[in-house]
Amino acid sequence: MAAAPVQEVIENELKRHKIKRKSDVIELYLAKEGLTEVPDLSRFKQLQYLWLNHNKIKTINSLKMNRCLKELYLQNNLLLDLAGSLKHLTSLQILLLHNNRLTKVEKTVAELKTMTWLHTLNIFNNPLTQDKDYRLYVIYHLPSVQLLDRQYVHQKEREAALDLCNQDRMRVRQSLAFGQRIQTNLLKQKVSKRSGSAHPSWMSVVPRQKGILKHSKQIMLTVSSSSSERVTSKIEVVQRVNQKSMMEHSILDWSKVPNAQQKRQGDELTEPSQIITQFR
Repeated sequence: MAAAPVQEVIENELKRHKIKRKSDVIELYLAKEGLTEVPDLSRFKQLQYLWLNHNKIKTINSLKMNRCLKELYLQNNLLLDLAGSLKHLTSLQILLLHNNRLTKVEKTVAELKTMTWLHTLNIFNNPLTQDKDYRLYVIYHLPSVQLLDRQYVHQKEREAALDLCNQDRMRVRQSLAFGQRIQTNLLKQKVSKRSGSAHPSWMSVVPRQKGILKHSKQIMLTVSSSSSERVTSKIEVVQRVNQKSMMEHSILDWSKVPNAQQKRQGDELTEPSQIITQFR
């Protein structure tokens, strides 16, 4: 009994647009018709734009043959679940699902993963949006989406979603967090604890001059808890930085250097130049 009015609505739409062949149907407007289910539209295989919004639809099970759909409007219905109903619509670019009753974000997103062309998605005003980090979860699992719930997806959100949902990257971040960038004196304490001595062996090599020690305290190092070889490499860097460089300066009193006339008269340099060596 309920199917006849729906088919009648479809036929009226075709007549209104003067469409005689089913293959010519590219768009179909069935909004605000009081529908409780999606009608059988399998005969419209070239259908690309479909409006089913503002009805009372609870389930979707009649769109499996409409693989050419690019835009699907299902907002303001009574949808409870999407499992097995949309994953075959791989050409979808715009999907509006807001103001429904979808409760499980994992199942909903899993149904949309095959839509690699999907760039606009609305799921706001569904119970599932109350889940913590819902937006980041959707951004991570649906990377093609550029406009989510009427807000553009920014690069910072994509990075945050990657940190949240990518477990491998999260473990790397956690391991790096254990070895924060710290001052050299903290590095000395860590090396001292591992070596079991009061002072690590490399400290005897580093000159204990005031200027050099002050400079060494400004060097930032990363301590890794996973490998002792990394600690050794950082220590070698400190040693190379702290190595002394030598400069030589010559000091000469020009008042005691003979001029050309004195040289002709045979006068010699009364005092040799002095060479000063400076370590830095």
